[in-house]
Amino acid sequence: MKLKSVPIRGSKEKIFRAAIRLFREKGFSATSMRDLAAASGMEASSIYNHYSSKEEVLQNILFERATEFFTQLEPIMRMDLPAPMQLRMAVDRHVRVVTGNVNASMVFAQEWRHLTEPHLGHFINLRHQYRDYFIEILQKGMRDGLFRPINEKLAAAGLLSTLNALHEWYRPDGPLSISEIARQLSDQLLFGFMSTGEIDPGIAIQNEEWPKNIHFNPSNPSL
Repeated sequence: MKLKSVPIRGSKEKIFRAAIRLFREKGFSATSMRDLAAASGMEASSIYNHYSSKEEVLQNILFERATEFFTQLEPIMRMDLPAPMQLRMAVDRHVRVVTGNVNASMVFAQEWRHLTEPHLGHFINLRHQYRDYFIEILQKGMRDGLFRPINEKLAAAGLLSTLNALHEWYRPDGPLSISEIARQLSDQLLFGFMSTGEIDPGIAIQNEEWPKNIHFNPSNPSL
């Protein structure tokens, strides 16, 4: 899936950042363009020089966030990896995106229903395409005998629901680091999928065993 992130600068970026905070605190419906202007330090009339509507601001937030998720996951999907390792890496990348901007993650998870067509349909298609990547990993693991037989669609939906709920409880000053959170969630999710046959779970546990050309860029914690 090809999505392109467009840099946002100046006053438009101020509005963008203010909207993320206000949409989380007040919700999309309760936030007005006047609220966005005030939070951005602008005159109410000036905000329309940058965004034509409140929904356009929401569109920018949601599709920028989707781009981050896809940017992190797609390189993993192109690699020939054992399914348990691939799943752990996918979980790790997803956790890092969610925790990289908790406010934006909450908006992404809750406010997308306020989109109107054709943007709503496009966003839903992106959600399905992203979920399908996880379904693909689960199917591969079952084919290889590494995962027990499961309903992969239900499993992928449950897995993503768990990961996307991170924004509700994650705290940067909490007792667990992002890596520890990703590892613990991976353990809980992954080993529920594992086959009872003999396999070496180390392929899914040790970060040191990941391919050397897989890197996470903390300055761009995208999908």
